[in-house]
Amino acid sequence: MSAVSILLVFFMAACAVLLAAYIQCLRQIRSITQRLMEVQSGCENGPVFIRTRSMALQGLADQLNLLAERVRTLTERMEQLEAVQKRIMTHIAHDLRTPLTSLSGYAEMLKNDMMWNEAEAKKYIDIIFAKSQRLSELVRNFFEWAKLEADDAPSNFQRVELTAKLQEIVVNFVQEFEKKETVPILEFPRHRVFVWADVSGFERILNNLIANSIQHGHNGKTHGIKMWEEKDKERVWIEVWDRGKGIDPAEIPFIFERLYKGGGPSFDASHGSGLGLSITKKLVEKHGGEIVVRSIPFERTSFSFYLKRAEP
Repeated sequence: MSAVSILLVFFMAACAVLLAAYIQCLRQIRSITQRLMEVQSGCENGPVFIRTRSMALQGLADQLNLLAERVRTLTERMEQLEAVQKRIMTHIAHDLRTPLTSLSGYAEMLKNDMMWNEAEAKKYIDIIFAKSQRLSELVRNFFEWAKLEADDAPSNFQRVELTAKLQEIVVNFVQEFEKKETVPILEFPRHRVFVWADVSGFERILNNLIANSIQHGHNGKTHGIKMWEEKDKERVWIEVWDRGKGIDPAEIPFIFERLYKGGGPSFDASHGSGLGLSITKKLVEKHGGEIVVRSIPFERTSFSFYLKRAEP
């Protein structure tokens, strides 16, 4: 075979290799283009996998996969927010109907009957004021719950001296305890204990749990707040307890669910929006903690949660 023939064969082989590489490159570009069109239309067919020696094409495919993952995350986030919005509207309609009806009824009575004496008028005005306060509380709870559901509530975690903060919160409930003719049993360490906490969120947790204990456990005539450190001292536990009628064991797994209707005291629709314990649980979890419920009727019903310990 002459040298010219050998060169021709090598040339044809090189052209074949180049043509095959060109065709493979076109296929890879088409695959990337197709995936980009799927991302744009919202279709999910998984990531792009290509075998190529081209660093440029491989980099393009990797960036496209990152873009697709980002779009998927944003889509899920939007769907979550839409679901939260729908639940909020349903819950608002459910919880606001009764107090609004009462407000309208009492206001109409005062409007249509001008013969009320001062004492009777004051009585109904006081009722209207109480109902309006209840509505304000419901609206505040809905906004806070919605922010927590959407993970849109800002936090400012800092080192907090827990013993002093607990005493400060308990003082705010002195009158409530006096009305129920009880004195809370406080069990705190004598030394100072520090935790990492968002102050406003922590105050809301304790306020909710203490108010819940007073409201539903006052018939036991004994309330208590206990704080202790684990042996490894990585966690600090706070317990709010009472000796009231307690919670049915079958209902304990559901008491933190929004609008759960059980037969126990924690679900008395006339006294709560069903949001207090749900908000409490979400705030505890936002602190990286856990809340535990135990109940033995007329012996001890407790809500316990922990926070992460901080160095003094």
